[in-house]
Amino acid sequence: MPPEMNKLMKKGAKKLFSLTRTKIRLAKENNTINTKPQPLPLIKLLVNIEINNVDKCYEYMNKLKNNTDFDNPKSVAFSILQLMDIIEGVKYKYEPIEFSSNIDNDKFRILEEMAKKNHGEMDILIMTKGDIDINRNRLCIYIGLNPPENVIFLSAVPTSLAVLLNYIFNSDYFSDNLKLKRVNSILGQKTLINNAIHLSLGIFGAKLNDEGNILPVN
Repeated sequence: MPPEMNKLMKKGAKKLFSLTRTKIRLAKENNTINTKPQPLPLIKLLVNIEINNVDKCYEYMNKLKNNTDFDNPKSVAFSILQLMDIIEGVKYKYEPIEFSSNIDNDKFRILEEMAKKNHGEMDILIMTKGDIDINRNRLCIYIGLNPPENVIFLSAVPTSLAVLLNYIFNSDYFSDNLKLKRVNSILGQKTLINNAIHLSLGIFGAKLNDEGNILPVN
């Protein structure tokens, strides 16, 4: 990974650690005891650790921060995905429905069968603003406010990708031993967190594109 991209990941990861701390604090203020679901599935899948409640989330977040090698893009990417899982697992009492994943396991399996039938790929659109080419043989998963027509709306916020990624990593069609395949990430709005999540998907095998650029950057 080029140094400038590694720098973006590091900045985004640190921002995500701060956001995770805030989400845990808000969960405690809203009397949230347990995570939803239990255990947090992406952390369980990635590192085989079971996190079931908010207090454990706080402890694990601090451990994760101490153990992350911020000069190693793979280490940073693993931490970013786990932080996303924590955020999604603790926020269910206080965030509006549009800030949570709109795709559950049943819906994902339907989408997966559609992709298999059409030999298609999945595009993850991270707060893109341009027109969506619906003639391509792709599942267009949209993240952001005011989703355009003809896309599959995931959530208004990018951390909800944690829910979708758990399904993707358990799919033989879209993943092979935690290596993404037939998955493309298209980055629109370039916030620190969006950049970090986008680049992390690349570490796990997704093809990366900037909005309007058909050439992958990884």
